[in-house]
Amino acid sequence: MENLLIQSSILIVSLAGLIIFAEKLIDASAKLAKAFGITEAVLGLTLLAYGTSLPEFAVSSISSIESHPELSISNVLGSNIFNIAFILGLAAFIRPFSVKESHMIGRDNYMMVATALLLVALLFFFKGISRTAGLMMVLLVIGYTYYLLKHDRSSNQMKKDETVSKLREAGIVFACLLVVIISGKFTVDSAVAVAKGFGVSEWLIGATIVAMGTSLPELAVSITAAKKGFFGMSVGNIVGSNIFNILWILGFAAVLNPLSVDFSMIQWDSIFLLLVTLLLAYHLIKTKVSRTGGFIYISIYLGYIAYLLTY
Repeated sequence: MENLLIQSSILIVSLAGLIIFAEKLIDASAKLAKAFGITEAVLGLTLLAYGTSLPEFAVSSISSIESHPELSISNVLGSNIFNIAFILGLAAFIRPFSVKESHMIGRDNYMMVATALLLVALLFFFKGISRTAGLMMVLLVIGYTYYLLKHDRSSNQMKKDETVSKLREAGIVFACLLVVIISGKFTVDSAVAVAKGFGVSEWLIGATIVAMGTSLPELAVSITAAKKGFFGMSVGNIVGSNIFNILWILGFAAVLNPLSVDFSMIQWDSIFLLLVTLLLAYHLIKTKVSRTGGFIYISIYLGYIAYLLTY
C-alpha cells in the first residue's frame, strides 16, 4: 500500500512536470515563431500543436522503448478523443464559435480525418504499427509541416520580431524539452506501477489518467484562446495536435520499437475516435460549433469514460 501511494505521488508530480514545462516550451516556441515571422494560425497548427503534444510524445516514446505498446497507443487514442470531445466541447459550451480560416475547413480538416482513418486501418488490418509504417508516418508529418510553413511564409508577409533572442529562446526550448522527456520517463514507470497495484490494465490507465494528464496543455491553450476569441488558434491547436499525435508520436514510437495490439480490445475506442473526428470535420465544414454541439461532444466523452470503467 505504501509503495502504491509513493508511485501515485510520483505519477502526479511527473504529470505536473510535463504540463508546467510543456507550457514554458510553448511560450518559448511562440517567441521563436514571431522571430521567424510565422502567423498565429499556422502557429496553432504547428508549433503549438507540437508543443502541447510533447507530453504525449514523451510518454508514448518511452512506453515503446520499454515495451509497453498498449500504454503508448492508448495514450494517443485517449488524448485525441479527449482533445475533441472534452476540450473542444467545453470551449464551445462556454462560448459558441465559428471558424473562418479556409485552410482549416478544407486542407487541415481532411488531413485530420485521413490520419484517424489511417491509424484505425493499421490497427485493424495489421494489428499495430510496424517500423516501416512508423517511418512513413514520420516522413508524412515532416512533409506536412514543411508545406504549412512554406505556404504560410509565401502567402503572408509578416515582419520578424527582431527583439527576440533566437539563441536564448532556443536554449529554453532545449532545456524544457529535456525536462519533459525525464518527466515522461517517470510518468510511464509510475503509471505502469499504479496499474499493477490497482489490478487494472495499462490500457485503462493510459486512456484515462495519462491521456487526460498529457492533454492538459491542449486544454489550457484551447480554452484560453477560445475565451479571448482566438477561435482559429483554439481549433487549430486541437486539429494540429490530433494529426501530430498520430503521425509524429505513434510514428516515432513505432520507429523506436514496432507497436502491436489486439484490435478486439480497442475496437470501441477506435469507433469513439472516428465518431468525434468525423463530427468535428462536419462542424468545421459548417464553420461553427454551437453550445448544443459542445454539449453533444461532452456527452460523448462521458459515454467513453463510462465504457472504459465498465470494460
